[in-house]
Amino acid sequence: MDVTGPETDWRSTNFRQKLVSQIDEAMRKAGVAHNKSSKEMESHVFMKAKTRVKYLDVCVFLLP
Repeated sequence: MDVTGPETDWRSTNFRQKLVSQIDEAMRKAGVAHNKSSKEMESHVFMKAKTRVKYLDVCVFLLP
């Protein structure tokens, strides 16, 4: 997962969309059906996360 950039960048639309794309790609490669879309999963994590580190820590678990 490519997550380089300044600390404040994690809240940007571009950064978040890139992560959604990476989650979506990982889900396709795993071939596992999920109840939620990659966008829904990322949005849930984003709302809960207070820092970039927490956000990325949880998002890593979304990747199979």
